Amino acid sequence: MTKRVRVRYRRGVLELLEPLETLALEEGAELTVELSTTEPTPAVSDATAATAGAWEMLLDGEAFEQEIYAKRLHSNRPEVNL
Repeated sequence: MTKRVRVRYRRGVLELLEPLETLALEEGAELTVELSTTEPTPAVSDATAATAGAWEMLLDGEAFEQEIYAKRLHSNRPEVNL
């Protein structure tokens, strides 16, 4: 019989989050346990950290920065007369 149960790992021990009553285990019975982890989804407040590096291969940051500074040297604004 196979049953999937949720557990929490805390202080080196797996704690059951639901009862095993449906398995009718005898005292001292040995079980085989298969573990898989679920990656927690980032909190909304941590959205910036979660997306860090997403643009890494899409943009040359150094060239982009140089382009911005080069454009700042050219002024196309009309002169202000007070």
